[in-house]
Amino acid sequence: MAKDVTAPCQECGASVYPEHIESGKAQYEGGKLLCPHCVADFEKEKESKKTTYASDNIDLSPISFDDPDPTDMSESKADLTESRIHGFSDDKFGSHGWDDSKFKRKLDANAECAIRCRIFHAKLSDGALLFMNDQINEWLDESPDISIKFASSTIGILEGKHAEPHLMLTLFY
Repeated sequence: MAKDVTAPCQECGASVYPEHIESGKAQYEGGKLLCPHCVADFEKEKESKKTTYASDNIDLSPISFDDPDPTDMSESKADLTESRIHGFSDDKFGSHGWDDSKFKRKLDANAECAIRCRIFHAKLSDGALLFMNDQINEWLDESPDISIKFASSTIGILEGKHAEPHLMLTLFY
C-alpha cells in the first residue's frame, strides 16, 4: 500500500490509513483488513471466546479398577473377621467416655489449688444445656473425691459437622 493511499476496512468500510497499519492500530485479521474500531471489537470477541469454565477442564474418562470386577466379593482380599466399627463403652473409657486413671497426679479434695481440669460443652439450646447440667452433676455424684476449685466459661464457635455457637465450661478441680 502506498504511503498516502487509504484502504477501506473490509468489515465496516471505514478508511484505514497507512499510519494505522504501521502503529498496529489497524490489522489484518483472518485475511481481512480491519480498522482500529473493528480490531478492538475483534479482540473483545476473541477474549470472550477465551473464557473457560471449571467444568471445561474435568476429565470425564472412565475410571479403571485394579480388580476385574469390583462388585465380585467372592475373591475379596479384605479381612472381615473383626468388625471395624467400634463403639465407646464404659469398660474402655469409664463413665461418659472419661477415664481419670491415666493421670499421674493424685486428687486432693483439701488442696488449695486445682490439680486437673475437665471441659464440658453444649449447644446454646435449652435441651443441650440441660443435658450438660445433668452430665456435670452425674460426674460429680460419681466422684465424691472431686472438689471444684474454679470454673471458667466462654461462648464460641465449635467446629464439627456444622459450625455452631457452644457454651464451653472448664471446671478446675
